[in-house]
Amino acid sequence: AYYTVTFQKWWWFATIVLATSVRSLLIHSDGMELLHGIDPHFIDFVAYGMTAVGLVNGVVGMAIHRAAGPDMFRVHLAKMAAYHFALLYLITQSSFWIMTIQEYGMRWIIYPSLLVIVNDSMAYFFGVLMGSRKLLPRLSPKKTVEGFVGAGVSTMLIAVPLLKFVMKGAEESSSSVPLARHAIVLALFVSLVAPFGGFLASAVKRAFDSKDFGTLIPGHGGVLDRIDCHVVTAPFVFLYLRQFLRK
Repeated sequence: AYYTVTFQKWWWFATIVLATSVRSLLIHSDGMELLHGIDPHFIDFVAYGMTAVGLVNGVVGMAIHRAAGPDMFRVHLAKMAAYHFALLYLITQSSFWIMTIQEYGMRWIIYPSLLVIVNDSMAYFFGVLMGSRKLLPRLSPKKTVEGFVGAGVSTMLIAVPLLKFVMKGAEESSSSVPLARHAIVLALFVSLVAPFGGFLASAVKRAFDSKDFGTLIPGHGGVLDRIDCHVVTAPFVFLYLRQFLRK
């Protein structure tokens, strides 16, 4: 049973990395000799083949388990659902970072990341300073309405000057949308939507009765504890830039 679950976990990890991050690298692989000549459609075919193998292995693994039955099926499927959720949530969304760097440059990774850091820091600051009303107490008891609002206002105020600073010396794009408008849109997303990535992460941790996702960073948990909101922001940044920013 342990072997089956472990194999499934790493097999689906490899499958999703191949179908998302590796495929993104292939599509935007100009100058990358290692990836030259590999057809992205071939990667799609291989990834689907791996999906089929994972499906067969998972079903057979449940069927031949010595404790096969409704209870065992529920436990096994719950574990598989948790693994798939984590992989899709992290790897699929974070693959947009690769596409953003390739299409628009590192500045458009740095800027949203700084906005998230500002928002997160100001939420803590205003929450400690004047927080009295809990925002979503059953998910994240320390987050307050005052912290959420204060963080949003702070992020909006810093958005335009911060973008001008990050973009200093960069080539002008052919976009008809003023730079300030890009800053405001991204700041709104970071303020109103990205924090819910943190709330979702809190719900997952509470479901498994865990304070943090890891112990890599003393006092702060694991890497995911630091990037939960960044991961939510990554797809929006790429899709927004593709729609409104012309290189």
